[in-house]
Amino acid sequence: MNADTVVNGLLLGGLYALVALGLSIVFGVLRLINLAHGELLVAGAYLAYLAGEHLGLGPFAALPLVVAVTAALAYLLQRFLLTGLLVRSADGALVATFGLSLLAQGAFAQGFDSTPKALSSSLSTSGLTLAGVHTRTAYLVAFAAAAVLCAAAHLLLNRTRLGTTVRAAAADPTTSGLMGIDIRQVYAVTFALGAAVTAVGGVLLGVTYSFTPTTGTSYLLIGIAVVVLGGVGSVAGTFAGALLLGLVQSLAAAQFGGGYRDLSVYLLFFVVLALRPQGLLARRAAS
Repeated sequence: MNADTVVNGLLLGGLYALVALGLSIVFGVLRLINLAHGELLVAGAYLAYLAGEHLGLGPFAALPLVVAVTAALAYLLQRFLLTGLLVRSADGALVATFGLSLLAQGAFAQGFDSTPKALSSSLSTSGLTLAGVHTRTAYLVAFAAAAVLCAAAHLLLNRTRLGTTVRAAAADPTTSGLMGIDIRQVYAVTFALGAAVTAVGGVLLGVTYSFTPTTGTSYLLIGIAVVVLGGVGSVAGTFAGALLLGLVQSLAAAQFGGGYRDLSVYLLFFVVLALRPQGLLARRAAS
């Protein structure tokens, strides 16, 4: 084990926190596993790619536009499709997100073909050496973004009136509805916020790695693993679980080879399920 392996593993965990945060927020409030979450990530990357091709914007200059478009689309989907299904049966909404995932993959393949794309940025290839530790600049930016967004989400959910409303709706939607809370609106806003965070993760993924129409599936699995490791609905747990996952992956690759990176994810997932099924920092609702 060396410092490079540990530090880069933790920084990779920051990128995984961005991948999983939106999924954690949505599941913590709506109790819905969004199977189209990976496609929201890829949509963020493709929107930034389009902004670069047609508007001449770099990935970070395009980020506000990407976030706004993704959040608006997610709001409409939740408000006019998923919420109606969710109030009847969680199974119906789950199946609908699977259908949206397949639809999005088909749309990406039709619009962009299957050739891997990447977002052009100096961060993609640049690196830094700090205290003798070599790392990619993109990892540092992703880690910083994850720390800021996780802190902001925690404060929003625990220190604002909106957060109080969201937590009430998550804890008991029926009673909250009787008390005058518009559950459909809360669900739509929550889904939009989760999608906005996810779009940021998608852009940084596109800067760090290449992506294709089917890339989202692998990141959905990583996101689910992070949420389970950290504890369902816990923002702090999501961040901690992502760091742990990134560290374990980095150590496994260094010790046994790159082929064991994905295997280490599933092994850690099952170990935590067996020993602490509630996750590292489980909470009753998103917090």
